[in-house]
Amino acid sequence: MSGTNTPQTEGKQIKRACTECRQQKARCDAYLDPDNPCSRCRKMNRQCIISEPFKREHKRKRISELEHRTGELQEQLRSSSQPDASVLPESSWTAVNDRRTAESESRLASVAPFFRDATIAPISFRSFSQAAETLQTPESLAQDLQSSGTLPRSLEGHTIDSKDIDALFQIYFRDYARLMPILDPSITPNAYYALSPFLFWAIIGVGCRTYPKNPTLLSALPSKIQTMALLTLNSTVTLQIIQGLLLILYWPFPKSSTGSDLSFPLSAALLHMAMQIGLHLPVASQEFCKVRIRLTDDEVHKRAETWGHCMLLYQRSCLIKGLPAFPVVDVPHDLDQRRALFQKISGKLQFELKLQDVVTRCCIAVSQNGLRVMTSEQERSLDTLLTVFQAQIGNLDHLYVQLATLSIQSLNLYKSPIAQDPTSLYDLCTASCQVIESFDNLDKTGQICLAASGIFFYFGLAWPCHTLLRLLKTSFSRYIDVERAKAALFLGISLHKRMSLQNDDLPARNGVALTQLWNSNRVFKKPNGSEAIALRIRSRLTGSVVLDGLVWWREEFGGFVGIYPPPLTDNPSNPPGSDGSTTSNMNAANGSAASATIKPDYSNFLDDPMLAEFGWPVGDDVLSGSLWAEGPLGTV
Repeated sequence: MSGTNTPQTEGKQIKRACTECRQQKARCDAYLDPDNPCSRCRKMNRQCIISEPFKREHKRKRISELEHRTGELQEQLRSSSQPDASVLPESSWTAVNDRRTAESESRLASVAPFFRDATIAPISFRSFSQAAETLQTPESLAQDLQSSGTLPRSLEGHTIDSKDIDALFQIYFRDYARLMPILDPSITPNAYYALSPFLFWAIIGVGCRTYPKNPTLLSALPSKIQTMALLTLNSTVTLQIIQGLLLILYWPFPKSSTGSDLSFPLSAALLHMAMQIGLHLPVASQEFCKVRIRLTDDEVHKRAETWGHCMLLYQRSCLIKGLPAFPVVDVPHDLDQRRALFQKISGKLQFELKLQDVVTRCCIAVSQNGLRVMTSEQERSLDTLLTVFQAQIGNLDHLYVQLATLSIQSLNLYKSPIAQDPTSLYDLCTASCQVIESFDNLDKTGQICLAASGIFFYFGLAWPCHTLLRLLKTSFSRYIDVERAKAALFLGISLHKRMSLQNDDLPARNGVALTQLWNSNRVFKKPNGSEAIALRIRSRLTGSVVLDGLVWWREEFGGFVGIYPPPLTDNPSNPPGSDGSTTSNMNAANGSAASATIKPDYSNFLDDPMLAEFGWPVGDDVLSGSLWAEGPLGTV
């Protein structure tokens, strides 16, 4: 045993403990045999030392000092890598704000050092809300960040070399990040992988959608990345996991006709995961974390922005599926906390959230008014509701405003044909044309890339195309500008081709369906040649317009015998009644069934994968309920 012998004082032995036992506050028996280690040090194979000047170290204090040091290093990294905005003269700010898209892209490339060298990047968006054992500090990342270049990575046996990784990151920050700017372009791929392998592969998965040098990545990686996404549901939730899920849900992988759609259920799970770590209350994040955290203003701002995108993605997912969403802009319920949250969100995101909230509340209001079977009083109430909510949308030349306007105006199609207002139909046609023309203009000017469009743009293009198809192929055409509507529809079909990534993905299949429906002589018509204009799908809000068009396509080109749904009863003597202005689809269906010698097989009716992508149920259950039995669903 090292150290001095235990001194004797007035014939009494002083009990001295070794440093190891004093640090752990354990009983020490070193005084019994000063020449040998104590029993605890012998058992644990530790060096037994008795030292007078030794002072016990407090671990909590040490951890606090390390966290404080980590914060200081972060501030130094940020200050060394970001220019001081205060030194720029006012004229410089004006020049920066006036630059066009091409200049902004070159400026973006200049602040992404991982394309050329691997410098230490500021980790300004890290969250310390991870568990203590997984907490990473700049010291632990420095060796990786200071490496000579980007490292190759492997996912389930599929390896991507460093050049492809750099190119994929460049594509992501050039074409995709502007639509949802939640990631820092100055952080290197190595740093992203160190922070979160899932976030790293999510960026790779989005970038490979439009990577021309290796198109095989688009078929090899999606299933592996989706597996990683599902595994995150059973892991510790971090900010990086939330960001990774946002990426793969905003830009879902192309899905074949046999694939499954996880975007809708995962969008709700994402919202709950974000609330679990306190993103909806970024200034109170400590209350949702097990370890003590110190967030800078930039990190609080980033958490608020991420929460805003989670809300936006959830509401748009519900809108795409034709289902009412919850007005989550009301979260948090405390007005002061909500006001503080919105102050941390950028003006552009605030605008999109408020715009989407108007559409969400409109859908809830018209659902409460009733849509399945509408009386004349309900139709008048619908007119009032649409006028109120449409007045809340400003007259701005913005794609999101046009999409919100179209979403509200398309609900006019729920009214019976004889109750339609020609002015409303003309405005609906104009709004549809404006959306399609805006998509084309934004793509040509480089402000968006259709091939890099998110899922909301997929359906944002499908809505006006199916709306114009219904207006042009029916007697409603006398109320609209036919030439402009026809040109916009053909342009929309062409945009579907530009948006498509594979021959069998959703934009490609919807473009083919629109082309076939345009050339059809049977669409929106009964067997006797009269029109069937009214919506038959009446429970999917704004999604009913698209779904109804796909049902017509399925009936004529998908192998279903006849245009009308099958009868649900063998007794044709009691069909649903109709007045002079309406004729039930059930009458026509029963009439055709009575003249048939063999009852056709309807087991595959509507069992089409493209309908499933809109959330439509597949299989025989679709006919087992009251879908076709309640009300005049196919009336004119």
